[in-house]
Amino acid sequence: MAAREKIAYLKGLIDGQKPADPDTAKLLGAVVDALDGLADDLENQGIRLEEHREILDEVSEYLDQIDEDLCALEDRIESCEDEEEGEDEEEDYISVCCPHCRKDFFYDPTAYEEDEDLLCPHCGEPFKQPEI
Repeated sequence: MAAREKIAYLKGLIDGQKPADPDTAKLLGAVVDALDGLADDLENQGIRLEEHREILDEVSEYLDQIDEDLCALEDRIESCEDEEEGEDEEEDYISVCCPHCRKDFFYDPTAYEEDEDLLCPHCGEPFKQPEI
C-alpha cells in the first residue's frame, strides 16, 4: 500500500469512528494533515530525485568520456616522452682542430675506426684522430 492509500485509509477510519472528544478529533485530523503534507513532499522529492538521477547519469557519462580522453592523452604523452628519451641519447661529438688549416670542427668518434684518419671538412686533408 502506498503512502497516499494509507493516509486515505486513516482518514476513513477517523471519519467512521467520529471521536466524541473534539480535542481528539482535532489531534487526529492534524496528524492526518501532517501525514498528507509529508506524502506531498515525498512525491515532489520523488520527481526531483528522478531528475537528479537523470542529471547524475549524464554527468557520469560525461566524466567517463573525459576519463577515456585523459587516458588517451596520457598514453600519447608517455609515447612522446619515450621517443624523446631516445633522442636524449645523442652521440658525443668531439671538437678538433685541423693541423693543416687550423679550423675547428666536430666529429663523432664512434663513427670511425680507431686507426682511421679524419678528413677535414674545410681543407679535405686527412689527419690522425686525437687521443680521447
